[in-house]
Amino acid sequence: MSNDRITQIHIAGLRSLADVTLDLSGLQVLIGDNGTGKSSILEALQILSQCMTPGAFVNDVIVRAHGGLESLLRKGSKNLHIAVKIEGDGPSLEYGFILEFIGNSPAVTEEYANRFGDSGLFPVLTRNASKTLFFRSLLREAIHKAIDQGEEVPPNFPLGNQSLLLPSVAPMGDPSLKRIAEALTNIKVHVPFETRALWQQKELNITAGPRWPDTIDQSDSLSRYALNLANVYHHLRNQGGEVWQRVITTARFGLGSDLRDIQLTAAGRGKIELQALYGGALNSSLPAEAFSDGQIAFLAFIALTELANGNSLITFDEPELHLHPALLARVVWMLEEVGSKTPVIISTHSDRLLDALTDPARSVVLCELDDQWATHLRRLDKEKLHQWFEDYRGFGSLRAEGYERHVLRDSDDAMKVQHP
Repeated sequence: MSNDRITQIHIAGLRSLADVTLDLSGLQVLIGDNGTGKSSILEALQILSQCMTPGAFVNDVIVRAHGGLESLLRKGSKNLHIAVKIEGDGPSLEYGFILEFIGNSPAVTEEYANRFGDSGLFPVLTRNASKTLFFRSLLREAIHKAIDQGEEVPPNFPLGNQSLLLPSVAPMGDPSLKRIAEALTNIKVHVPFETRALWQQKELNITAGPRWPDTIDQSDSLSRYALNLANVYHHLRNQGGEVWQRVITTARFGLGSDLRDIQLTAAGRGKIELQALYGGALNSSLPAEAFSDGQIAFLAFIALTELANGNSLITFDEPELHLHPALLARVVWMLEEVGSKTPVIISTHSDRLLDALTDPARSVVLCELDDQWATHLRRLDKEKLHQWFEDYRGFGSLRAEGYERHVLRDSDDAMKVQHP
């Protein structure tokens, strides 16, 4: 299992994100008014997680999944640049690419990967308008392909400007390229879980989700919307012993102290469904369709955090939805624990969530727009915050009364990611 993690993201030219760099460690909490770039940061990470998608990256990912470069590109920007730094299983790495229009068509115009060592920076992949260079091994055996007009390019070397080169060279190139590919694939971008009551889902012809029976399958990570919730609980149950006991103990905070067990029962035609077995006055089982929205969400967060190992980065948009304040605080602590090993980014408008943070000065990132509609990222000043905590229970309470700007750092100088 890989220990690589995303430790920095750099974004330039994406809507309001004219030029931002965000360092990632522990739990990072994005706050700010609507339209200040929080969701765009998460979307950039989703784009990165799709870099290894087979096929034409520009058409299949940028156009079909994200509405096209014209919907992503900041007004007045020539190109869109996304890059990450990766640390963990070996030397530090960085990877990035640039998209821009060639004529009327969006295209990949630059792509690069670098490894950092004692002797400095070593490029393991360089691609631009004039050349493509990557290395097969640490011995620096180079393969150079000039992209001159009319040159015949081998079929296994897709140098067309609609595709990223990384998916093709990662299996046969420098081991650093494989690490980069795995780290990008292991970025998990989550949005609010599908918790709506079945009658609401049926109105929209939704027939899959955590309330529905699920075809049994091996699942060692929670899918977006928690669609495979029954299967991941089946996986957790099979871990047995300490893991399953921890799951049940935690679940009692959301499902009640009379909870005895969580069962996966046959639902016909190769499907299983989630049920909660209760003792006490109820003394029966309840199917997932009878759970509250908040209970479904809490069970999903348990699965998400229990199965976080191996991810390079986890993100979640508005985790506070449907959760009772006490459960929300517990989810925050669970995410902070995950953050000790895997970086976590969440975006929120919840003051209750902010009050639950153990170290808000380390976690909170304020997104705000300047007069050019460009996003700036600002952090809290720990000393200023400590003074205000004499009168407020947390940063959320302080913010609720309009004092957040009094505890911001005077300036934040972001380190820029360099590329060839």
